[in-house]
Amino acid sequence: MTAKVRGGIRLIAFFTTSLVTVLLVAAGNLSVGMVSRREAVRWKNTIIGYWAWMVIKITGMYVNLKGTPPESPFFLVSNHLSYMDIVPLWLCLDGTFVAKSEVRSWLFFGWATRTLGVIFIDRNVRRDVQRVNALTASAITEDQGVIVFPEGTSSKGASVKPFHASLLEFPASSAIPVSYTTITYRSYDPAKPADTHICWWGEMPFFSHFWELLTLTGFEATITFGEKKMVESDRKMLANRLRQAVADNFRPVVGPRTEEQHTQL
Repeated sequence: MTAKVRGGIRLIAFFTTSLVTVLLVAAGNLSVGMVSRREAVRWKNTIIGYWAWMVIKITGMYVNLKGTPPESPFFLVSNHLSYMDIVPLWLCLDGTFVAKSEVRSWLFFGWATRTLGVIFIDRNVRRDVQRVNALTASAITEDQGVIVFPEGTSSKGASVKPFHASLLEFPASSAIPVSYTTITYRSYDPAKPADTHICWWGEMPFFSHFWELLTLTGFEATITFGEKKMVESDRKMLANRLRQAVADNFRPVVGPRTEEQHTQL
């Protein structure tokens, strides 16, 4: 099978699976008047879990899970490498994400993420953090947690970037234990390394990058959950401690040869 044929089949399968998933979750949201909101959240979690499992099969992703995912309710932070990060995390966790507001304007994905309950933040407006922290507090229940990417942007995976402390105000001020996980990727095709074909960073256009990812023969995502939760009243200190803990489990996606190639370019 050629890369283009493989990519085309996967693209159709991905959007078909995603559309059905969003419609099923939307139906659950509309039924809140007939069932409890808790049942609607449980329905959403179940459907999204199946979606993540299907996407893993469709894209040829292999998930290498290390450690134990936290149970709801939880507040979890993770490093951020790609839009694909949500797939293995949604496979392992019942939760929702905090994402940048730009996603709302993306074709299909904006509508889909809104329907799935993703919380959006406008990073250009400082006061928006207060609104997001309030939404985060209400989103954490016995049936789901909240997942945050404190780096603020995805990267090519050379290292873990500093964590922004603003989104950690809620767990810091409320003395809520914070869980953490580390994500890294490995491509099975040496000619198509993970830092350019899986990690999404800089000015890479989304749709062309997603197409290239779908043409890969396969890739591995390693998810490492931390053993202990952290409690810290100072959000900056909490950010530093969490960043170090995530970095300790991080395996750089960009190897020496890849770094040298980037330098030459």
